[in-house]
Amino acid sequence: MTRPDPTLPSPPGETPDVGVPAALAARMTIAEQRDWVRGFLRARPVSRRGAMRGAAGALAGLGLVGGLGSALAACGTSSGPAAGPGAGAAPAALPGVTGRRLSFGADPTRQMAIAGELTVKPAGKVFIDYGTDTGYGATLEAEVRELVSQVPQQDGSIRAADQFFVHGLAGGLEPGREYHYRFRLADGWTGPDAAFRTAPAGRAPFSFTAFGDQGVNVPKPQLNGFSDEYYKPGDDRRTATPASSLVSLITKKAPAFHLLAGDICYANPSGDGQPIRNNAPKDAESGFDNFDPTTWTAYFASIESSAATTPWMFATGNHDMEALYDDNKSGGTRHGYGGHLARLDLPATGPHGCPSVYTFRYSNLGVLSLDANDLSTEIRANTGYSGGAQVDWVRRTLAAMRADPNIDFIVAFFHHCAYATSKSHASDGGVRAALTPLFDEFSVDLVVQGHNHQYERTNPIRAGRSVLAAPDGATIRPETEGTTYICVGSGGRPRYSWQDGVTDRYRGNTGPDSGTMVNSFLNTSDGAKTPETVDWSQSRYLDYAMLSVDVVPGAAGADSTMTVKTIADTGQEIDSVTLVRRARGGGPVALGGSGWSRTSSGLSVPA
Repeated sequence: MTRPDPTLPSPPGETPDVGVPAALAARMTIAEQRDWVRGFLRARPVSRRGAMRGAAGALAGLGLVGGLGSALAACGTSSGPAAGPGAGAAPAALPGVTGRRLSFGADPTRQMAIAGELTVKPAGKVFIDYGTDTGYGATLEAEVRELVSQVPQQDGSIRAADQFFVHGLAGGLEPGREYHYRFRLADGWTGPDAAFRTAPAGRAPFSFTAFGDQGVNVPKPQLNGFSDEYYKPGDDRRTATPASSLVSLITKKAPAFHLLAGDICYANPSGDGQPIRNNAPKDAESGFDNFDPTTWTAYFASIESSAATTPWMFATGNHDMEALYDDNKSGGTRHGYGGHLARLDLPATGPHGCPSVYTFRYSNLGVLSLDANDLSTEIRANTGYSGGAQVDWVRRTLAAMRADPNIDFIVAFFHHCAYATSKSHASDGGVRAALTPLFDEFSVDLVVQGHNHQYERTNPIRAGRSVLAAPDGATIRPETEGTTYICVGSGGRPRYSWQDGVTDRYRGNTGPDSGTMVNSFLNTSDGAKTPETVDWSQSRYLDYAMLSVDVVPGAAGADSTMTVKTIADTGQEIDSVTLVRRARGGGPVALGGSGWSRTSSGLSVPA
């Protein structure tokens, strides 16, 4: 793989703005941005009292004092030179846990990671009760991970937040069994009951869902009440709040798990490279791009209706590289994921130093989460951080999966697209060069991508070309006919645009049809957008949608099927394709890895 030129700037607005002047940040790695932030903060020390000041005011502004609502954790507003007098005079929020969410442990048949966010700093221990009914019967002491954020502002002030995320790993569970759980605080507060189901030990039918680029459709505690509802005029085919509408559809479907292909919550409000205006008025025309850690609180609350009962499995995108934290060190690298180590639980089944690279197995499906930030030639702030370890691990993992007779289908999900068309990002040459030869070699069935805010499905591809036409309703045999790539960066953030002359192409479209051969471009290592004409753009929808995938394992020697349906935020099915493989066999094979370990950062993560 040809490495991108490190002297070339990254596109503006494509990594979270954490206060580094834009002209400097454009040519900095994430590690260099972190060093700048550290220097800024050393010159402007903020006490813990200052970091927490204003927390109750933020809660009161959201109407959360006296109850959880869509609750915000203990978060500050501005402090330092520009902090106003009397900050933090509002009453405090009540103790509790909000934003409950699940993720698989290393072995989904026997482990479930349970997390939430405390509305205030805990006065004592936090517990998770769990069991096969609402009598529970087992209790584990949860770990509290404090995340202090100090965000430099344009006017020299510092916006601070102090958040408390709580985590526990329920282990020793029985495969295919329903379990109930609740959070409990030392003062006697108990949270509501929720239930989940572990993965089956053997081959059983199941469903999963997927999208990328979600964000949050609720007002966040921005200064002066700014909201990021920045959908463009004419974008009227959508529901009013597409990110929330898609969560409602997932909640109703109750899949076995949900995949999110990066750009999770957009803690930099617009992501459009707008200038920092940390005192922007509420009716500002185009917003500002200053990093707001409290957006994560609003985000977790917005997905709780699904994530409290369905594991949500995250990959990292360019908007998830947060140069703010001093904890973002793992294996000698600094990649801006320290905040995620406090917020998220991801199976530590991947290469050392790559926390969002992992694998898990569910029934007859093998899943890989990959970090395209390590491979991108378009956005270079983290390119090459793994030193090749990720790609080596992908080869080993795919080889092991294809050697396992109990795995029929392989799905990879990540952010930047190997194959997609749009005016904004289109395809990433680094991702394509690093991953698609491996996907060809090991006959990966389905690749789920984000980054481009649109839905687009390719024909099955081998060696960069369509193998055959696969229109809506087609059946594909990936073993001989190639890999299907789907860009589903349609999870809620405002849509992009097709190339000139390119149209939508989906079930029910009544407009013109520009066909499957279209003009696009490839982001290459020299920083250019190299034009290319592609023959694989089969289905396109320039609005908001998710994948709903039904997997039915076959008996040995019979066909297994994976039917991929595309559901718009309105609930309408707009595209589908069925992937078919001959099943090879038999009983379950467990994936290795379990337990918890403590990292040098002081954070506890799955290992």
